[in-house]
Amino acid sequence: MRELEAAHPELIGSVRTNVGDVKCKPRSKRELIELLDMGAKMPLANIDTSLITDMEGLFRKSKRSNFAGIETWDTSNIVTMKHMFASAIYFNHDISSWDVSNVRDMSHMFEGAHRFNKPLEAWDVSSVTDMSFMFNEAERFNQPLRKWNVVSVTDMSNMFSCAEHFNQPLDGWNVSKVHSMKYMFYRAFSFNQNLNSWNVSSVTDMCYMFDMAKSFNQSVGAWNVSAVTNMREMFVRASAFNQPLNDWNVSNVQNMREMFCEASSFNQPLNDWDVSNVQDMREMFSKASSFNQPLNDWNVSNVQNMYCMFNEAKSFNQPLDRWDISNVKDMAYMFCEATSFRYPITAWSLHNQSTQGMFLRLPGYCDMESRVMCLTPHDDKALKYDLEDMIQQFGEKAVHDALRLYGAQYGIKED
Repeated sequence: MRELEAAHPELIGSVRTNVGDVKCKPRSKRELIELLDMGAKMPLANIDTSLITDMEGLFRKSKRSNFAGIETWDTSNIVTMKHMFASAIYFNHDISSWDVSNVRDMSHMFEGAHRFNKPLEAWDVSSVTDMSFMFNEAERFNQPLRKWNVVSVTDMSNMFSCAEHFNQPLDGWNVSKVHSMKYMFYRAFSFNQNLNSWNVSSVTDMCYMFDMAKSFNQSVGAWNVSAVTNMREMFVRASAFNQPLNDWNVSNVQNMREMFCEASSFNQPLNDWDVSNVQDMREMFSKASSFNQPLNDWNVSNVQNMYCMFNEAKSFNQPLDRWDISNVKDMAYMFCEATSFRYPITAWSLHNQSTQGMFLRLPGYCDMESRVMCLTPHDDKALKYDLEDMIQQFGEKAVHDALRLYGAQYGIKED
């Protein structure tokens, strides 16, 4: 208070009781915070913010419920509004008239502002470069943003994640400079808008982008994804999504882990994809219960992990005999409970890969040579585990006969 009075001697005697109509003009963020700490004694309308450039975290975790007058603030010189209303659980004030034309950082701005749902479309956001986490967990927010000029934005990661009610058109956005869209619509349960016109040619990371976006089912087949390296869990649990993606250039993608895991409606051709740089395909189609498309033309020679790749993909039944799996280290539970799968995989050249549970709980898969081939003489525990499963499904005699026919060829003893 003493510092404030020294900076503004004209307020001495008035700030201690009721400021009334006196305007305070803080010269620094610290002075501004001191004014805000006065609570009801300092109406927000009585603060002249024209000298302030930094409003980062100004109301973060604030329990303030009365924001009357904040709409009058001069924000024309503000450069950062990062975390400004983050977790301000009572904030729901109209600030659409603000001049934010010089703001560069709006990351986390309304994160966790659970009640906020006011118009923002009139804002000039053309200088903003970072919008990551901007509406993360802003559960009630559902206002138009289509007219925003986002041409300078490079980071949109988690922008609408957990914004459960948000469902507004964004097709007019120029996202050509954006590098990251990871988690952008994660748990955006209501979102289902056309994004096909977006220029995503600069994006490198799309992991978790539509994770649990359970309403989303719009075409994105025209996207240029040639720069993307990470598509991990991109459509995981996107239960409505079923759009063509076969024209995508995925030649630079290295990670497709769980990409369509639990995408229960998805059943589109992907055989033309160049997956030659992909290293991780674990659980890629796990529980993708509708998927049944050819994949035999894929070049999987660089893939190292196929753990649970088709686990519980209950419709999948396509040949994979042309796959080069020489670099794969983990194939455990690859077809576990993929109850429709029938094709032999004896053309594969296995060499000490982890194949435990490859055909676990798959009584309809009767290619006994493939089953014996996937037993693991180098791993006694896994060998015992899979033999017990085979016996449970086919009986001791059938398993004994299979071992007698194929065991020696694959290094498996009958006993």
